[in-house]
Amino acid sequence: MKFNQSIIRGKRKVVLSASALLLAFAVAASAQSLQTYFNFGTYGTVAGGGTVVDQTGNTTATLNNDANTFLTSSGLTITAGPSGNSINTGLTFASGSLNSFTGSFTIQDWVTPASGSGVALFGGSSGAPNTYIGDGYTGVSTLLGFNWGSLVGGGGTGNPLNQPYNRYGNTVAGYTLTVGTLYDLVLTYDAPTYTFSQYINGALVGSLQEAFSSTSLAGVQTFAIGGAVNEPWASFGDSSAPETTSAFLLYNGQLTASQVSALDTAGAGASVGTINGIIAPVPEPGSIALAALGGACLLVLRRRQGGRQIKL
Repeated sequence: MKFNQSIIRGKRKVVLSASALLLAFAVAASAQSLQTYFNFGTYGTVAGGGTVVDQTGNTTATLNNDANTFLTSSGLTITAGPSGNSINTGLTFASGSLNSFTGSFTIQDWVTPASGSGVALFGGSSGAPNTYIGDGYTGVSTLLGFNWGSLVGGGGTGNPLNQPYNRYGNTVAGYTLTVGTLYDLVLTYDAPTYTFSQYINGALVGSLQEAFSSTSLAGVQTFAIGGAVNEPWASFGDSSAPETTSAFLLYNGQLTASQVSALDTAGAGASVGTINGIIAPVPEPGSIALAALGGACLLVLRRRQGGRQIKL
């Protein structure tokens, strides 16, 4: 069977379009993006009540105006309050900053503990006091659903896994932080499997299956670095940990172990370009197969371009 050149050109366009679609889908299948990046060494000294914008231009945050919160070229520093624990919220995100976080995510916190008192390095709230999605530091472990009241994460009525309510929260992994040492703490969340994974200095230290009652970070109305929003329990030690945060990053999507390791190697204060180069989409196994199929289609078409007719 023979076809004229117009039919051949039409089939060529169809194959090219299909191949391009397969290749594009292969790349998009595992995309992650840097959404928020506060590099605290770049702002200089900011007075309490002042606002700063993150390096990507996506997030505006306000510095808490109290005697225990300082933002200088050394970083965002939280000091102990009169009772030994600061009750501040550090740097609070503008309303709606987390609206795009509807699925998997990654939190990276470069921090130097100053003492063992207090617990919160960061925290989110759905409105009521003490409803945290995670505090990041207790001196021995990372907590999810650190609370005395209702939960954003950590079980409770209506969560997808039917987990029981746990007023004290759950730990991802046990570890000890040494005072005066800079740490790279990374927490990833895989939404389809409800799995949190904790990394310290680029190495995985543990995982935990834990469902968000609010389903995602987008359900968190307020979020703060260097403290936990609406904290009423300072006298019990449930408050901001005295520490200095060098950099704080939020990624849309779950980073892979190799990406976390590479980001740790890049160090605190890495450029946006360096970070984006590390988290550039890497095709998943199924996507690689699609890419191969698309490439094969292009190869077959190229081989047939030299002929005047196509036989079927």
